[in-house]
Amino acid sequence: MRSKARWVVQWSALAILCCSPWVASALTLQESILAHQTLGLGSSDLIASANGNYVAWMEDSKLLVATPPKFEPRVLITADAQTPLVAAYPSSDGVSLFYVRGRTTPAFASYPAEDSRTLWRVHVTGESSQLLLRGSEVPTEAPIFSPDGKAFVIAEGPMLYEYRLDTEPLRRRPLLQNDPQHYSALRLTNLSYSPDGRQLAFVSWRKAGHSYVGIHTLATGAYQYLEPGIFRDVVPAWSSDSTQLAFVRMPGNWTLEHRFSPQRSAAPWSLMIADVVSGKVRTRWRADEGRGSVFEPYGESFTMIGALEKSQLLWTRTDEILFPWEKTGWLSTYAIDATKGAPRSVASGDGEVSVPVIDASGKNLIHAATWNDHARSHLWRSPISGGKPEQLTRGAGVEHSPRILANGNVAYIGNTHGRMPNRRLVTTNAKQPVVLTPQPEQQHESLWSQLQDTQVVELVAEDGVVSHHLITVPSGPAPAGGFPVIVASKGGPSSRVSPGNGVNTALGQHAVSRGFIFVEINYRGGTGFGLDYRVPLAGGASGASEVLDLRALALYLRSRPDVDATRIGIMGGSYGGHIVGLAMTQLPQYFAAAAHLSGVYDWVLELQLDGEEGGWASAPPDAIRLSERTRLQELAYLSSPPSRISAWRAPTFISMGELDKQGHMQAVIDLGYRLLEQGTPVEFHIAPEAGHLGPRARPPEKVMEFFSRTLGQRH
Repeated sequence: MRSKARWVVQWSALAILCCSPWVASALTLQESILAHQTLGLGSSDLIASANGNYVAWMEDSKLLVATPPKFEPRVLITADAQTPLVAAYPSSDGVSLFYVRGRTTPAFASYPAEDSRTLWRVHVTGESSQLLLRGSEVPTEAPIFSPDGKAFVIAEGPMLYEYRLDTEPLRRRPLLQNDPQHYSALRLTNLSYSPDGRQLAFVSWRKAGHSYVGIHTLATGAYQYLEPGIFRDVVPAWSSDSTQLAFVRMPGNWTLEHRFSPQRSAAPWSLMIADVVSGKVRTRWRADEGRGSVFEPYGESFTMIGALEKSQLLWTRTDEILFPWEKTGWLSTYAIDATKGAPRSVASGDGEVSVPVIDASGKNLIHAATWNDHARSHLWRSPISGGKPEQLTRGAGVEHSPRILANGNVAYIGNTHGRMPNRRLVTTNAKQPVVLTPQPEQQHESLWSQLQDTQVVELVAEDGVVSHHLITVPSGPAPAGGFPVIVASKGGPSSRVSPGNGVNTALGQHAVSRGFIFVEINYRGGTGFGLDYRVPLAGGASGASEVLDLRALALYLRSRPDVDATRIGIMGGSYGGHIVGLAMTQLPQYFAAAAHLSGVYDWVLELQLDGEEGGWASAPPDAIRLSERTRLQELAYLSSPPSRISAWRAPTFISMGELDKQGHMQAVIDLGYRLLEQGTPVEFHIAPEAGHLGPRARPPEKVMEFFSRTLGQRH
């Protein structure tokens, strides 16, 4: 096996006191979570409007805002357990925030449904707060605001509604007519007002898996689909004068789409431009064949009937269209004139670009990128006209999610030493970023001082695939025989973990303070590491090649002198549960305990139930001939733990929320019975009231108690 390890280490100058046979005290799980919450991890994203100069966010049960000149965080709204704060949105008027409080309870037996939700508007100064809607009238989707802030629209399934804020009382009106041309619509996405506020673009996803771009004229109620066909037309973007609309056209046989079908290359996608008045559509540019021929948006991939609600196309003031393209194997940003010429690179390098935004001047892109450091992202300013990019943030930390304010300031989420993220602001007149996290109490500072920094280890699997893993190590010397280890596997697979951005960062800090080395694994199939990594050969249900990354990590851990090779456990939820199953059935000699949390177990069953419950196309469709469908199902079975279940012998903890719609109770029951029948020590936590995520379905205290018992003492 070829192997290499590159360490990028940031050691904390402050020691953690660990409660283990060799240390006196430790962070409790509650303290770890508290430190995690006060740093902002796990709270809502930044809330900002390009027309305003404030930054807002939800934290715990509060809505906070920071305004110039000092940007000192202050509380706008405090919620309670009876009417929790569930969402907040920025208005395009630049001075208002909208927020939703309350909850819904579905009908059960003779009990009626209850809806205590309310929609409010509050000024960023906190001077006025207005109740707008109650109960079922409150939108269930995020509103898209008109350019003047006097209205917003939402999509609910195949319906489109407008709410006028300049009339009282606030009422909604349907925008689409009851017309046969809409009857095959399943869902509307990518709503966007034209810059003049007179029209609305949207994407209509249809029953055959394809989609159309539509335009609705608000004053007359007229609407049109732009050259509807058998394609997926997605991500519309308006020209600055509201006369043209660009969108992406993706060809493909969607009736054959299933989990086995992701491709590195296919029939190339095209950039289309429509004249809004005439409805005439022209092909402006077609991607090259080979790499980059499959359209990949910034961020996570498309699902069957959903598209990202983020701007994938940007139409500049100079009449250029910016778009993502994987021509080099890395997701980069290119520009093309709306009328003539070939694309040119705007933001491209050895790494991947995240969702960019145009700055207040209109001349630059502000974006995150993993250029020259694939384990981390930093913020960059790339001139749209061309030229050398400027790195705005740097170091051992991670920065992402930039938001542009009207005065040119840039808000973002980041960290300094690879620990946990907080919210920051780069101001136009300051050399150092302003930290937006509220000043903690003294106990929070004490907790922060006990957090350990993260190491990044780069490993090469035997087939040459490079993966990056996060490792946090207790302070002080290792005990005789080495530390026990907990390996945590993310879900996805189209996600990633990076320093300070791990799924289990708080649990990891608690585990480290208890004398465990904590590892978060990035396995192939995740985003952020290039096209070939995101679409691996023989991945998932097509061969489980992720086991090669697991083996490389296990061998690396066993080679470390501070690791007790007999006390390595593994945990994971959702797709991470599949990784746990691979570890226990294909690499049982390396792992001494497992926690399978709301996880995938049997691909054959998972693929079948995904389709039945309305998810994206997972199982091979009926359009595939029977012999081929049988071959794919057999491959799925061989890629699943059931095909090697007799090797699963180590103590196992299984948890599941019975209301989980993304994992399946049937598979978990089958796994549990199989382990019990063959004498594998197994424990269960089934939460009848829980869904796929959250501490009720995946209780961290029970997970830690399980690993403390099974790995806490040397064998």
